[in-house]
Amino acid sequence: MIKNKIDIIEESFYNTDLLDNEYMKQQKEEYLDHRNNDFPINPYRNYLKILKYFKEINQYNPSHAASFAKRIKTEWKDWRNCEAVISEMIVYHNYIPLIRERLVKSLSLETDECDVIVEHSDGSKYYLEIFCIIPNFQEYEDGVINIQTHTQKAFSSVRQKLLRKANKQRQFLTERENFAVIELNDRRIARDFTLLSSLSDGYKIKIDMEEMTNFDEGYDWESSVFQFPETRFLKGIIWFHLGNYQDRKILINERFKQ
Repeated sequence: MIKNKIDIIEESFYNTDLLDNEYMKQQKEEYLDHRNNDFPINPYRNYLKILKYFKEINQYNPSHAASFAKRIKTEWKDWRNCEAVISEMIVYHNYIPLIRERLVKSLSLETDECDVIVEHSDGSKYYLEIFCIIPNFQEYEDGVINIQTHTQKAFSSVRQKLLRKANKQRQFLTERENFAVIELNDRRIARDFTLLSSLSDGYKIKIDMEEMTNFDEGYDWESSVFQFPETRFLKGIIWFHLGNYQDRKILINERFKQ
């Protein structure tokens, strides 16, 4: 019998214990369901991609790969926590080719500092705190889903998640080049509007009541997340959708002072 691609990759995978983990088994099951039912498979976040990330991180730094694997094994009952680990791996993995190109000097995992530290060839460092946002949508009896991720004050909003990270985990408070890296990991919110609307004071349209036409519209940055004291040393916010870190975008904090 000819072996399929998954069997071949699993046989050569360096950490067989990880393959027996319930979270990884569920990832595999979802991958097979998508493939067998002709559903679109996310090319950046799927079972084979996760194995690739583990393998190549292990080749670069086995202790870092072991750290990610340990967290998956420990937190397998909490899907969201495991998804957050994968977000960190996606970001981390993206910088490995830059090390070969000598644009990045090293990558560090120092949990007391942040999720990932990127040291550039000139000695400068970026301190990345990584978020994986998967909203817990509330569905009403009439079937309407209440999505509040794009708002400013809701507990589930991007803004409030960022501020809780600063207040509860004491992130972004050290005077250095801190970046919040946000993955929007749900197709229903994976769009720029979700993040920009929440971090600003929303997308606003001004209407000329006499002419009944729009004369100005755009995001209102007069009351943005960058006005909070917690973000004084937050240099910028990087965001990406559904695992695609290569197409990330960045919002620089004009109030950042170092």
